[in-house]
Amino acid sequence: MKRIPPSVRMKEEVQQLLGGQAVEGAPAEAPMRGFVRSLARYILQVSIEEEATTFLGREHYRRGGRLRVGWRNGYEPKGVQTESGLLELAVPQLRATEERFHPQLVERLGNRSVDLEGLVRGMYVRGLSTQDVEDLYGESFGKSRLSKSTVSRITQQLNGDFETWRKRDLSDLNVLYLFLDGQYHAARQGTDEKEGVLSAYAILEDGRPILLHLDLGPRESYDAWLSFLQDMGARGLRDPLLVIFDGAAGLHKAVKRMWPRAYRQRCQVHKMRNILAKLPRVMLGQMKRLVQQVFLASSHAQALKRGRALIAQFRDRYPAAMECLERDLEECVTYLRFPSVHHVRIRTTNRLERLNGEARRRTKVIPRFPTERSCLALLFASLVTASKHWRGVKMTPAAIKQLQLLRVEVATPSGQKAVA
Repeated sequence: MKRIPPSVRMKEEVQQLLGGQAVEGAPAEAPMRGFVRSLARYILQVSIEEEATTFLGREHYRRGGRLRVGWRNGYEPKGVQTESGLLELAVPQLRATEERFHPQLVERLGNRSVDLEGLVRGMYVRGLSTQDVEDLYGESFGKSRLSKSTVSRITQQLNGDFETWRKRDLSDLNVLYLFLDGQYHAARQGTDEKEGVLSAYAILEDGRPILLHLDLGPRESYDAWLSFLQDMGARGLRDPLLVIFDGAAGLHKAVKRMWPRAYRQRCQVHKMRNILAKLPRVMLGQMKRLVQQVFLASSHAQALKRGRALIAQFRDRYPAAMECLERDLEECVTYLRFPSVHHVRIRTTNRLERLNGEARRRTKVIPRFPTERSCLALLFASLVTASKHWRGVKMTPAAIKQLQLLRVEVATPSGQKAVA
């Protein structure tokens, strides 16, 4: 291990985090925040090691073509304070050199606090071109520029990280709750037309949250959503127990096609908007309270009872609104079959929508992207930084037992009828 440069080990750590694996010895924090910190740490470590290579004039374990006498002699730990927190780096120690080696990057970092998350995000914004990354480093760390080889290594790693994340194996993820949503961006050069960017977020059976997938999906159509879901299935994603989504007809159809046995929960926020849009203004406040009494009932049976009574009461006066509620009543209250400690997290797609809203805020300054890949890469970076404060769900013994019973239920013909 002593012969392996620290940057190589840090690269492996980044790849582990991209694959949803825990890193031994890493601090406990939100998964995506850990990824950003590890990626920033890797970028800086590559830069420091490149300075040592440039100083000596040769790569590791090469003896020819020396610019200076001397050799590498291990590494010294160095803590660097940034806006992302304290990052532990490893500074190369050189021996028998005529001139003492002082890594300039470490000295510059010691004199200022750098927004490394903004730096990483900026690299994605600019399409990860070598020249743009070099310019960004100049803006962040002062006038001195990185060598072309360092910039090339960093851009290749960032590009590779995103592609690795998009194509990673999902078979080791036991998905409990799957959230699906879309947003719109002008993702292609030469047109202002916006198209759907589909996103998937999950809570695993151990309670951990994880961002699963991003991809383009024109107009959020059935075919686009089905292809999106099939891509995750082809990479080994197992059937989720509950899928939470909005009212898009194409998405609903695709979910039923892909996972016919899974429970389905319609986002209550979206459904409430749909119902209220079909009512006169004078009834909005009263009907909202009545529908909330249905959606927030203490049990699944009670919710269905209240919902059917409400529909019967107002069917003649407001047929369109009541038809809207009746059509999806069962899917609007499916979450009540699940552990009560999870209810607040699984009855809407609000969390994913808030993340997508943050992504929109960070990307709205860009009228259009140079390529569809740069659009997806920036959204990935934005969601990574916006998801710092993701929280999972508590997996109590009672909750685990209830979820196991639900798994058995959907695996049986009678259970299939219940979620059809």
